[in-house]
Amino acid sequence: MKYSNGMTRLFGLFAAGLLLAASVSAHADNNHRCSLASVAGAYGFTTNGTIPALGPVAATGTFSQDASGNLTGSQTRSLNGAIADETFTGTATVNSDCTGTDTIQVFQDGTPVRTSTLHVVYDDNTREARAIFTSLVLQNGPSLPSILTIEARKISPKD
Repeated sequence: MKYSNGMTRLFGLFAAGLLLAASVSAHADNNHRCSLASVAGAYGFTTNGTIPALGPVAATGTFSQDASGNLTGSQTRSLNGAIADETFTGTATVNSDCTGTDTIQVFQDGTPVRTSTLHVVYDDNTREARAIFTSLVLQNGPSLPSILTIEARKISPKD
């Protein structure tokens, strides 16, 4: 198919524009670095999955994370249909590649019930986080295998 000079130039300009846009986007992504300060803020989250020995798990809640890596929150959790309101505190580490680790202590009525470790990935310019539980240890010692993930989204700017 043969195009006129005007049409050829138009296609050339369009292709150049696409390349420039892709280059700017890739450059912006490469310059984005995460830190405790950049991920600080309030989040809403859901947890879904299973603890094979106990049954399905689902939860929804909120937490706040500060620029020093401290976090606090609360959730309503269902474990195999049993509902509980829980609170938690913990610490977070964040790497410049937007990955990190959270260690969370969970409480029911002020009594510690378990400690969970999560591998976290921050995305969407640190507006969202995704995590998988890498460890779940009950307060009295046993470690339980789990298949649990979390999706979180910022609900307010950092403090």
